[in-house]
Amino acid sequence: MIKQLTILFLSSLLILSLYSSAVAQTQTPYPDTIERQIKELLKETRTYFDSSKPVKVVKMVKAPKKHYYTVLFTYYAYSNDYLGSATFKKEKDRYTFINGMGSTVQKLNNDTMYLDKVPYSVVYGFNEESRIKMLRLFTLDKKSSYTAPIKKGTYFIHFKKLPLNTNLEKMKPFYIDCYGKDNKLIPWGECAE
Repeated sequence: MIKQLTILFLSSLLILSLYSSAVAQTQTPYPDTIERQIKELLKETRTYFDSSKPVKVVKMVKAPKKHYYTVLFTYYAYSNDYLGSATFKKEKDRYTFINGMGSTVQKLNNDTMYLDKVPYSVVYGFNEESRIKMLRLFTLDKKSSYTAPIKKGTYFIHFKKLPLNTNLEKMKPFYIDCYGKDNKLIPWGECAE
């Protein structure tokens, strides 16, 4: 009888463990406070933001500097879905928005920002079926043009650390080429629009 109770107890523990593991996998890997902060920022800064529709965090990536995270999110405005980005600093399990609130109705966007006084070029986007393998960004400061390899996944973020004396206005890409399988150029309309 004790042996049967022990087996029953261990079986129950195993089932409970499997259930809690499955629940943990379906939970979001970021705190709800990030979505709430993004929603509040959108209400304040985007008059066209439709707050009746959900704001959904689709990717969270650790930025190159310690304690910083860049979040990609989707939201609805007018009659379009937008892809946005925002950067947060993590301090004692608390995420605080610091900068970088950008968004686009296109599949691809780029920006520049500072993290602890270090300048970065950031490009992010929607990479349906991992069709983009590499981006080539051409900047006004031609010597700073660069290539960004894109990892597989539906969404991507790429950071490029820049020299401290960089003029960020000249680092804004004026032209971006997209490359797919076998390094074939993807037409701009398919890549970003």
